[in-house]
Formats: sequence, structure tokens, C-alpha cells
Amino acid sequence: MFSKVLSRSFLAAAVLLAPLAAGAGQTAQAAGTPIKVTLDGKSVSLDAAPKVINGRTLVPYSSLVKALGGKATWNASNKTVSAVQGDVTVKLTVGSTSAYINGAVKSLDSAPLIDGGKTYVPLRLISEAFGKWVTYNKSLSSVAINSTMTVTTSAGAFTLKKKPSRIVTLSSSDTEIIYSLGGTVVGRSTAIGNVFPPAAASVPEVGSSHGINFEKLATLKPDLVIASPSLKTQQATIEKLGAQVMFNSHNSYSEIQASIRLYGKVLGQESKAAQIIADMNKQVADLKKPAAKPKTLIVYGAPGSFVVALPTSYPGNFLELAGGKNVASSFKGMDGMPQYAELSLERVVAANPDLILFITHGDAAEVKSSFKKQFETNPAWKSLSAVKNDKFEVLSSDLFAANPGIRAPQAIEEINKLLLTVE
Repeated sequence: MFSKVLSRSFLAAAVLLAPLAAGAGQTAQAAGTPIKVTLDGKSVSLDAAPKVINGRTLVPYSSLVKALGGKATWNASNKTVSAVQGDVTVKLTVGSTSAYINGAVKSLDSAPLIDGGKTYVPLRLISEAFGKWVTYNKSLSSVAINSTMTVTTSAGAFTLKKKPSRIVTLSSSDTEIIYSLGGTVVGRSTAIGNVFPPAAASVPEVGSSHGINFEKLATLKPDLVIASPSLKTQQATIEKLGAQVMFNSHNSYSEIQASIRLYGKVLGQESKAAQIIADMNKQVADLKKPAAKPKTLIVYGAPGSFVVALPTSYPGNFLELAGGKNVASSFKGMDGMPQYAELSLERVVAANPDLILFITHGDAAEVKSSFKKQFETNPAWKSLSAVKNDKFEVLSSDLFAANPGIRAPQAIEEINKLLLTVE
């Protein structure tokens, strides 16, 4: 008798726990809390309750596509759904984890399925393909679809009219951040050295913060151009091509991370952005700082056209994070380049740096050799402790010739290692 009662108890417990164990299946439905779907704050009427399969929300295709302003067709012979809105076509096949957006294949975590005579498709895939942002709130058991997004850039508030799918970046660091978040660009800044990441090397060049190739830009048909605030005078011209322009820049480690968060939000990759930032911070926190902060001068340019990096520049900011002291912290910034100052040999001699770091293009050994010759023939330079002790180095052009973006920890580490060589 006892064993029968015990068996019934185990059976009852199994039935109660079954919905929780079905995490790979219809988790939210099994828990008795139907998922609510909204579009721009208004409830979306669906033909049937959403399903959660492998952590993805699937809904009846016809009601979703209609709510998004598109048109859907069903091919019964091959069990394929085609959803069209404007110039975007999405094709999905029941049982297949391969979807096609304008012919480009995209892998799915959960394949479309038929249940109760209805065909269910991934809500996020179709919504994002149609230029919407999708946010899942687990605690509220709800999915919010939004047609616009307002973000905060270095230039202020900016409202995106759709989730971008064809992005052009006009700085190398922006390109690299977009790719690190799982995105791609259709146009990028003109390279002054190696292209990072290598996957972007084949992407067409369209200019930089100093100028844009508008003819080339027009052929790329971007829906979003990310540009430096210095290009605001070109905004109207870019917008005539049908693209929005988001002005943003970053000159310090914290500002780089602000851009990572910004682009993570734009791309719907906020969790990935947070992880990238956490990894960056760990790399910097693990560095061994010098006991005393070596007095350091960072010189940017080439003989005859030197400028000095101030703490507000990315090299100057990296220097402080690496454990050094910028001897140019009191220098006055230049009118056109406020993060840099004109090289005053008199002030440099008075500051007497322990270490001099150069940022320039070209072969590091050759550049250092040419600087050494100049030092040896100039009595003022020869009087500096850094020159007497042979403590002047050329920083890696891959990390310093342009803002390194997500590779900032590597740049900081390079300076840190040089600081540790100063006695």
C-alpha cells in the first residue's frame, strides 16, 4: 500500500515538474503565462499563442507579418513562407534552420513548424529583417517590437527610424566595434594601414572624417552612416542619398566603451556589448602598474610636423591608465586639434621626461633610427633624461596611428610594458 501511494506521489510530482523541464520546448506556455507581444506599445493580435522553442519565440506567420505592415504568402507544396515588406523579402521553410533575407542565408536556432494547422515562424528574425527592434522581457513574459529607437551619442540624442541593415562607418574604430558585436558594414573608412578586423578588408572605402567619396557612398545605398561630428556640414548631402547620419566620436577609454554600448543598443546586441566591456576592463585591471609614475611625453607625427598628445587624446588617456604621468598635461590644446598641443621644445626640456613615445607611420626601426640621429645632433634633445638613457620608443602603428577602439587594452598594455622599463 505504501509503495502504491509513493508511486502516485512521484507521478504527480513528475507531472507538475514536466513544464519546467521542457526548457527546449514551449517553456513560457507550459508555465501557464502566455507571452504578450506588442508593437510600438500596442498589443499585437495573434492567431494563436506564441511558442518558445530553443529559447526563441515563434508566432503564426500571417498575423505577425500583417501587423508589421508586410504581405505573406504560403506555398503548401514545399511548406515555405514568403514575407515581403518594401524591398525586403524573407523566406522560411518548415523544418529548416536556414532562412533567406533578400537571398542571403541566415541560420536559425529554431526552425519554423506547423502545429494545430498553423505555421509558426521566428518573431525576432522577421521583425528585425523588417527594420524593427525586438526586446524580450522574461520577468513580464513579453516581447516588445519597436519601429524606432532613440539613443544618446557623443553629439546628443538621436532617433533611428529603423534598425539599420546597411551601415557605413567613417572611422576604423567604429568599423571594428560593429564587427565585434556581430554586425557588418557595407562601406568603411579609407585605411591608413592594416584593416581591422581582416573580415572588413574587402569592404569598399568611402573616405574618412576629413572627406567623403559621395559617388561611392551612393552606390552602397546605406541606411545608416556613422560619422564624426566634424562632418556635420555634410549631413544634408548624405541624407539626400536616403541614409540617416549618426554623429558620434570617442577620444578616451571610457568614451570607447560608451560607443560599444551605443552600437550594441543599435544592433540589438546589448548583452554582447556588456561582455566586451567586461573583458576589456579585466585586461586593463590585470596590468602591473609601475611603483612611480614615469614622466612621459607622447609625440605624434613626423620630423618637422610634431604635435604632443594631451591627456584628453586617446594616447594620452591610455598613458594614464597604463600608469604613466603625461608631462604635457598643462600644455594648451591646438584650435583645430584640442586633444593635441604644439611641440614646445623649451617646455619639454623643462619637464625633462623619463620616457618619450612616438606615434607615426612606417617601419618602427627605421623611424626610431631617424629620431635618434635628430636627437644626437640637437643639444636640447640630448639634455633630456629619456635621450641620455635611450628611453624613446616608437609605438605600434596598428594600435596608435588611429584610435584602436576595442583593442584599447592592447594599446594600454604596450605603453605599460614600456613604463616598467624605466628605472
